[in-house]
Amino acid sequence: MIYLSNTIKYDQISLKKILLVESQNKDIINVIKEINYLDTEILLAKNSEELEKIEDLLLEEMINEKTLDFKRNLHLEKKYNSSIKTINKLINEEINLQHDFYDKASLILFYQSELNDYLISINKKIESMINTSNSISSSILLKRKRLHRRIQKDIKNNKDISSSLKIIFTKDYERINSITKKLDLSILAMQKHINSIIYEKDKDLLNDIISNKLLQSKMLLDNSLEKLDKMEALDKEKILAIRMNFMNIKEIISYITNAKNQMLLQIIALNILKDDKDILNKTLFKIINDVSTYSNTIKIDILNNSDNIAKRSTLIVIIVGLVLLLLIIFSAFTLISRINIPLAGIIDFIKKISSHKISLLKNIPIEVEDEFGQLSNTFNKMTSSLHNNMNEIKELNIEIEDTQKEVIFTMGAIGESRSKETSNHVRRVAAYSELLAKKYPLDEHTVKILKEASPMHDIGKVGIPDSILKKPALLDAQEWKIMKTHAQLGYEMLKYSKREILKTASIVAYEHHEKWDGSGYPRGLKEEEIHIFGRITALADVFDALGSNRCYKRAWPLDKLLKLFKEERGKHFEPKLVDILFENLDDFLAIQKKYKDNN
Repeated sequence: MIYLSNTIKYDQISLKKILLVESQNKDIINVIKEINYLDTEILLAKNSEELEKIEDLLLEEMINEKTLDFKRNLHLEKKYNSSIKTINKLINEEINLQHDFYDKASLILFYQSELNDYLISINKKIESMINTSNSISSSILLKRKRLHRRIQKDIKNNKDISSSLKIIFTKDYERINSITKKLDLSILAMQKHINSIIYEKDKDLLNDIISNKLLQSKMLLDNSLEKLDKMEALDKEKILAIRMNFMNIKEIISYITNAKNQMLLQIIALNILKDDKDILNKTLFKIINDVSTYSNTIKIDILNNSDNIAKRSTLIVIIVGLVLLLLIIFSAFTLISRINIPLAGIIDFIKKISSHKISLLKNIPIEVEDEFGQLSNTFNKMTSSLHNNMNEIKELNIEIEDTQKEVIFTMGAIGESRSKETSNHVRRVAAYSELLAKKYPLDEHTVKILKEASPMHDIGKVGIPDSILKKPALLDAQEWKIMKTHAQLGYEMLKYSKREILKTASIVAYEHHEKWDGSGYPRGLKEEEIHIFGRITALADVFDALGSNRCYKRAWPLDKLLKLFKEERGKHFEPKLVDILFENLDDFLAIQKKYKDNN
């Protein structure tokens, strides 16, 4: 029979694994007890059978010789005593084996608490085995004496002792066979029991204990942490600290490993730089040697070409003559330039004026009173006259622009006045739009155009009936449908204009009720599908509409107004514009105060 306790080596890690399996399957303890007990019973039964065989021989001798003289059968007596000693020896060996194992186990202080109950049960089993051994030995001796007396009695009475002996031995053999059958059945039952308790994973675990020491160490660490969790005396903070220490140690090891790798990489890089430096030094030495060689070559060439130097002197004389010739030619050209340069200057001045590089007020400088001077004077008079005409044209354009702005503002005010809103509303919307456009930021020209066009955002309201426009209550569904058409009406009124301001106003009128999430009207545009003019005017219009008194409501408190803009950020309004509003809230409030309504 193979015991579970004989399948592994009894070191600290192995014992830990056995205890772990036992803790998960508590029935295994009872199985081990039963196995050990049955093993002892088998040994005792076998040797008891041997004793009875010897007793049979002794009885045969006594029956055959009709005597009770045991000395004549001394060899049987010795064999009998030897068998009793063998039984005792086997029992003692089993006891010593158990003691040896559990003495080793008791040295493992870390698991002492788990072993206490187990050791107590084993000690009880050992005591039971000793008692059983003594009982069997006493039983054998008693049986021997009883047999002796019975035989004596039968002999005295001249009875046939064979039938009595047969009955006695039959009972004994039946008892032995019963024990043997019981052992066989118990062994089969325990094998099934073991198979039901020790799963395949537990067998693999035992194999890992023998073969993989690194895995054993890791599992011992994990099980130690589990044990710490179960210790009531150790509070959770200390357990957490211990865990953190383990984690820190792992991190430090990782850092050390990374640092080592970095150092290796740096060493490799330094070696590469060193090799490059050596190559560079070799190259420099080679260049220096080459320069030295070239220098020597030049010196030799100078010595060998002294005749050529004399020839070059002659060449220098020729060059001087050519220079004198060039001076003569230059003098001739200077004379010609006195005519060409003034004329070229006048032509260049005309080109600069035509390209607006210089002002019409600047005159051509007159250096001499000749024909060119008269020409320059006439040209200066002409540019002065042109300058005066240009100024008149600019003044007319400014007046036209101012008139255009005033007309646009008035048209916007007309649209608002029909709904009992003051003209200050369009002024505030224009100022809010200008501020938002600057901070967005848009270029200066675009900011100016938007400021001038934004008052026209509600121009389409001139086409809405007064019964709807001036209703002092909330509109019903049909009335609201009509009201929403003012955006399309405003666009239709302005879209055919070729003026930049009116084109911008048409966009503002058309898209200032669109919403960032696409839930606005009239077209349901979303995000950057809405023109920046529409996105800016939408925020400016709502901020002023809710912050001002209307015929159907009172102005909202500032905190309620700001809360709405936070909620509608990314829904009604572009997030960036809402952020600009909050970042420049003081400026918005200053505009509101500057153009405050009188009512």
